[in-house]
Amino acid sequence: MPLGLSSDIDAYATLSAMITPAIFLTANGSLIISTSNRMSRIVDRIRVLNDLGDRIGRRGADFDYPKERLANVEAELDRLVWRSYRIRYALVTLYLAFGAFVGTSLTLAIDVWTDKHSLIFLPTLLAVLGVFMMLAACVNLVREALEALRGNRKELWFFRELQARRKADETEDSPNL
Repeated sequence: MPLGLSSDIDAYATLSAMITPAIFLTANGSLIISTSNRMSRIVDRIRVLNDLGDRIGRRGADFDYPKERLANVEAELDRLVWRSYRIRYALVTLYLAFGAFVGTSLTLAIDVWTDKHSLIFLPTLLAVLGVFMMLAACVNLVREALEALRGNRKELWFFRELQARRKADETEDSPNL
């Protein structure tokens, strides 16, 4: 065997091993971007509802059924706060997973660079931790998405309830022929 061939094979094996965390980094980065966008939408919705609640709460507001509307806004804000906690947990775990995958690549490189091969357990441990953190983030994202859909159904139900009440009020106000 030519001199240095074993070292070259180790280097290629290390580079190959470093590709796996890079793929996880890409997937994780996509999740971070989409989760950040979801968080922004929640924050925007909270601001809109705060403004709406403020307008409904003022005596001069021009809304029918202000008590019911205000109760609906408060319930929706409570759901949004719960959703924001899920998003926060997901983002924290995604960023920690990102760090674990970077740590995996770095420890692999350091292990080869030092030529001691004594850190072999550390990259594996970091990779496994990163995968578990991604799983935890995904669980929180699924829970948040289900709550978002539940919130949409409740919003639709409230809209239909208002429509039915308006129709009933119109029927009561119209004279019988």
